[in-house]
Amino acid sequence: MRTYWDTSAAINAALSPEVFRRLDSGEHVGSLHLLAEFFATMTGRGVEITDEAGNADRMVFTQNECAAWLRQFAGRLEFEELTEDEALDGLDKAQSLGVQGARVYDYWHALVSNKAKSNELITRNTRHFEGLAGNVVWP
Repeated sequence: MRTYWDTSAAINAALSPEVFRRLDSGEHVGSLHLLAEFFATMTGRGVEITDEAGNADRMVFTQNECAAWLRQFAGRLEFEELTEDEALDGLDKAQSLGVQGARVYDYWHALVSNKAKSNELITRNTRHFEGLAGNVVWP
């Protein structure tokens, strides 16, 4: 099984040992963009979590914590990127696919996932990929 990791799935892996254990089998692929997007989210606004008492809280990493976690995670992935021509060809199709604004980032993940010949693209943002990838699964 070849799995492409969207940034939201990587964030889920940081919060859930069960999701992180998905890396124990199969082949795993990501884009370098995932590293920057993860760092921006987790050292910035972070993500909402529920603490042990059931209260809403927010998990935010320090820059050093985030870099260390990403180093561990990235060591389990191979990285694939688009060439200039592949990227521009993909953007030529953006209008016909309804891709505009920030949706381009999910579209980019879909393009890289396709290039990597992944069997599945895991994401917590499944609806963001509607019409862009047919192999989307929840982490």
